[in-house]
Amino acid sequence: MDREIELKFLIAPEASDAILARLDGREAVRRLDATYYDTADHALRRAGFGLRVRDGDGGRKQTLKSASAGGVFARGEWEAPVTGPGPDRDLLDQTPAGRIVNGDVLAPVFATKVERTLRLVEHGGATIEAALDRGELQAGTDRAAVSELELELKTGAPAALFALARDLMAHAPLRLSLVSKAERGYALALGEAPSARREAAVLRPDMTAGEAFQALGNTALGRLCVAAETLADLPGPEAVHELRVAARRLRALIKLFRPLTGKLAATPALEALKALADALGPARDLDVYIAGVWRPAVSADPQPVEGLGALGKALVEAQQGAYGRAVDAARPERFGPLALDIAAWLETGDWLEDPERAEARRTPAKAFAARQLNRLAKDVLKRGEDFDVLDIEARHALRIRGKGLRYAIDALAPLFPDHPKRLERWSAATRQMQDALGGLNDATLGADLARAAALADGDPEAAYAAGRLSAAPEEAESLTREAKTALDELAGLKPFW
Repeated sequence: MDREIELKFLIAPEASDAILARLDGREAVRRLDATYYDTADHALRRAGFGLRVRDGDGGRKQTLKSASAGGVFARGEWEAPVTGPGPDRDLLDQTPAGRIVNGDVLAPVFATKVERTLRLVEHGGATIEAALDRGELQAGTDRAAVSELELELKTGAPAALFALARDLMAHAPLRLSLVSKAERGYALALGEAPSARREAAVLRPDMTAGEAFQALGNTALGRLCVAAETLADLPGPEAVHELRVAARRLRALIKLFRPLTGKLAATPALEALKALADALGPARDLDVYIAGVWRPAVSADPQPVEGLGALGKALVEAQQGAYGRAVDAARPERFGPLALDIAAWLETGDWLEDPERAEARRTPAKAFAARQLNRLAKDVLKRGEDFDVLDIEARHALRIRGKGLRYAIDALAPLFPDHPKRLERWSAATRQMQDALGGLNDATLGADLARAAALADGDPEAAYAAGRLSAAPEEAESLTREAKTALDELAGLKPFW
């Protein structure tokens, strides 16, 4: 197996010339037609592998690629020449995929028809292969365009790879993508939306804390990139929500592993992700308020307050502005550098070589995870004591800590397979607490945004309605009870770690 380190970007077809103009080096143009194979139940895909047979200038080759080989953009690859039109089972049996297929029939799932322009580039003391692919994916009668750039490090330091990517990004809009052609092809064949790392990050028992952080970062960054791509292409409430959650989860993950990286090293990534989540916040909060408060009030008979129509007009105007800012944050020109900087930090950051944190990086992942989960759980339970008398600020702090605990449980759960029922109870209780406290927070934020929208609109009827309309008191009481019940449940649970 060879370990390749590569970056992949989605590009607009019209940006091809600008990209090629920045890539000096020997050029070759190849036609690459490939067919991807899997079992009837897509066992290879579920295990994180892609298997193809490709015809090209170098003849017919069979290639198996894994999702990850330890780093953010490192992948396992097994490649060999073949003679037949389909996969060579003997060669496949010599790879980790052999036991996954286990003799099952392999059939075509989709095909790629691509023209590849190759440039071998010298940059920053490294040799990098740049491949500009243009063509399409084919699954039955369905088609999807392919327009992407891959940068693969051949020799030299990985930092040079990211430096070249930054140079290209300064001259053309590039979307960092962790979704492979294989995943996009499967999505086309099955009528799904493309997604990165469909399964949870692969955490092995023998991993160090540093390796676990990179594996989890790989998954979280992939989801962030897919969510940004979705919002930029098709804005809507779900797209805003998914990107905001992805940003918060990656931010929580970086905080969770800060003993490995140090506070100063992690700060730029944390600040960038917070700024992204903040840019999405008003759009998300207005979506929640309109769907959960204003729309039910409009549908009620009789309507609870006057001026709901005027308030609706003000809310729509505010929503349009909020969505403009949210979509702007997801544009390649803004989101691209943010994602690339975080990717470079995860893969080549100084934290990986810091001698003062070497011992923390080498700590077994399971031991590190247990300590962190224990710390977070104690903090949440401590903050939740005397819940009934907590003020707004204290409940807000509890909500943030509870969210961090929930995200940590979701991320680290694969390291602790021995107590699935305990894990399920912890997951359910933290989710219930977060949902309840989040609902209380949404009501407060939504009311504030509604009043601001009404004041900006300048219509007295809208301002009157915003002042009178709020979540029902009984709903707030119900959410408060749910939060307290979840805290009581957590206090009585045995650790699953």
